[in-house]
Amino acid sequence: MPDFLAEVLTWPKNHYLAIAVQTAVEMGLPPTLFVLDEKKTGVEWSAADKKLAMAWTILQRETCKQCGQPLWICRSSERDMQFKVNTDICYASAELAKWQDSKRAKSMKKGEYAYIIPFMANGQQFPSRLKYVMELAE
Repeated sequence: MPDFLAEVLTWPKNHYLAIAVQTAVEMGLPPTLFVLDEKKTGVEWSAADKKLAMAWTILQRETCKQCGQPLWICRSSERDMQFKVNTDICYASAELAKWQDSKRAKSMKKGEYAYIIPFMANGQQFPSRLKYVMELAE
């Protein structure tokens, strides 16, 4: 049963369940507290909690370290299995890479390191997570 649940956690419509199970397991709490919104007073783990926690462990162990996909997807020999490559850009990393080519970067002292501090021009507010997610959905 945990094997099946591990696969279920990868289905796009169940993304929220994977987040709920991960959060619970990382906090040492029974997953059904998050998944089913159960009102438990103790921290006893039910059979369902144990299965969900094992499913999360299986999913972590069976996720490809190269591409981040479940092994049964990325290593499938199915003829009809296809993949496409998307790209993304981290503007903060791009700015850091430009800076690293500068004269200032080349004169850094031992132990000194560069890091990114985001800021908005003209005192504007940072973009929200909702705006980012909506852009991804377009």
